[in-house]
Amino acid sequence: MNPEEEELREKLMDYYGTAAASGMPAAVIDLVRVENMDEEELRKEAEKNHIK
Repeated sequence: MNPEEEELREKLMDYYGTAAASGMPAAVIDLVRVENMDEEELRKEAEKNHIK
């Protein structure tokens, strides 16, 4: 895994983890999805959520 991919994964995990901790149980599903995404999927997910 390259450093850019790992950084995007960490940012998305933080994003969805915060949502889950704030009472949005559906965000837990997103956390699992992010754990299993490949690099292209991570890029698309980050773009969708305005994460750079």
